[in-house]
Amino acid sequence: MYQDEVSFKQAGSIYRHWALKGVGCVVKTPPTRKSLKVMGAVTVGCDPKFHFRFVNWFNTKTFLSFLDQLISRYKNQKIHLILDNAKYHKGPEVRKWLNGKEDRIELHYLPPYSPKFNAAEYVWKETRRKTTHNRFFKTLSELKQRLFRRFNRFQGNPASLRSVLESFA
Repeated sequence: MYQDEVSFKQAGSIYRHWALKGVGCVVKTPPTRKSLKVMGAVTVGCDPKFHFRFVNWFNTKTFLSFLDQLISRYKNQKIHLILDNAKYHKGPEVRKWLNGKEDRIELHYLPPYSPKFNAAEYVWKETRRKTTHNRFFKTLSELKQRLFRRFNRFQGNPASLRSVLESFA
């Protein structure tokens, strides 16, 4: 299982696209720096699974809550979680939390600066492409609703995840 975090800005993301020469298009964006933070994890293979959680901050406390969510979902399986080297993934509180749970979860850290090895990055890329690129969100709750819908599609339709993660199969 691959784990990662991402922020989606209310202003969306302006991305290159096709338009008639000389015409182009205008994408309204609100003058705001508001964003939503999401922790996610994805399994790869024939029947991929996606798990997510909206959080206020990326820190040890929210990371451990997300890990609790994962191990409660996979009660009879050991989780091998592949993740990046963020400080809050490795701190003493995390090591303390892991103590005694060796049979339930094991963390494997990717080399620094290697997002191409993390399958969750591809889920975020697809989410941006289908949900936030060149889109206008009046409110943060509108953005959250759209993201929630996209994530639920990933959860309910493993085929859509398989196509995103085909290089990891």
